[in-house]
Amino acid sequence: MKKINIAIIGAGRMGQLHTKNFEYFVYGANVKAVCDQEKALAQKHATEVEAEVYSDVSVLLLDESIDAVVITTPVQTHKTFVLQALEAGKHVFCEKPLCLNIEDANEMYQKAKETKKVFQVGYMRRFDKGYETAKQKISEGAIGTPVFIRSTSRDPGLPPVPGWGCFPEKSGDISFELCSHDYDSIRWLLDDEVESVFGQAAVLSSIKEKDICGGTMMNDTIALTLKFSRGALGTVEGLLNIKYGYDARTEIIGDEGVISIGQMNYIDVVTGTSEHKISLPTAPSFTDRFAEAYIKEGQHFIDCIFSGQTPLVGVRDGLEAVKIAAAVNKSIQLAAPVNVTGEMLYGSNISN
Repeated sequence: MKKINIAIIGAGRMGQLHTKNFEYFVYGANVKAVCDQEKALAQKHATEVEAEVYSDVSVLLLDESIDAVVITTPVQTHKTFVLQALEAGKHVFCEKPLCLNIEDANEMYQKAKETKKVFQVGYMRRFDKGYETAKQKISEGAIGTPVFIRSTSRDPGLPPVPGWGCFPEKSGDISFELCSHDYDSIRWLLDDEVESVFGQAAVLSSIKEKDICGGTMMNDTIALTLKFSRGALGTVEGLLNIKYGYDARTEIIGDEGVISIGQMNYIDVVTGTSEHKISLPTAPSFTDRFAEAYIKEGQHFIDCIFSGQTPLVGVRDGLEAVKIAAAVNKSIQLAAPVNVTGEMLYGSNISN
């Protein structure tokens, strides 16, 4: 069977994860190359999978044997690499978020439509067993008509401090960096679009890190309320640097029932001791919590290349998540509700 030759662009944490997944766990894939501007880093991880090494994306894309790229670089570089890859005739898997503003997201969306290449965005929750089951049950009408959804994401750590990820102007703040997963999954679960948002955010658990970053630390706590186009309401909460473990949960309430996804405990075991202490293991990180989902999303990408089908989570989904994240940031800035369709509820227009 012919294999799809993959190039990993970006050899950081997510690049390393996808390199191993595509090489060892995804049927029909072959990691042909690893590219990073830090050539030594690319060399280290390329050696593990016997791949070629590049430090220049433009040179990499000249290799006609490479069928697809997996982009795991800092978000501010996504647009450039996505457009270059599509122009070079490569299929694209791009880690979330797609980019940091609506104009760039639209440009990527239009280029993907024009080139007709397979384009998948890295929202792995859609491939998690719990989320898949919940989606199926909602579609079957198990809880009637959804009227409310609550999504929470909590991460024990922060992006490296100081580093590009901790600066809101480079990362898009917590709305883009953490909560875009929530935005995508709630749209998908309810099969509906977010119409308006109202958000608040603050630095509450990263005061020391804020001092290290010179006072421009990204917010580590966010709370949002949302309204969907068909009338359902929702909330999203996101927290960084909360130490106890990675925690992702979602609850969907319908007019005839409720579905709950996820638990605080990562492994289904609770320990009680003679000291009257109860403990339960939490997930160390999001890569542990969604380990299987990351493999399944990679397999889905390869399967879509072979079949020509549109991915379950494509470039339009990336665009819609960017719209919501941008509206959330505008709402936080103005301390007012914002209409996601493009206009402030009080008049102004959003472009970021």
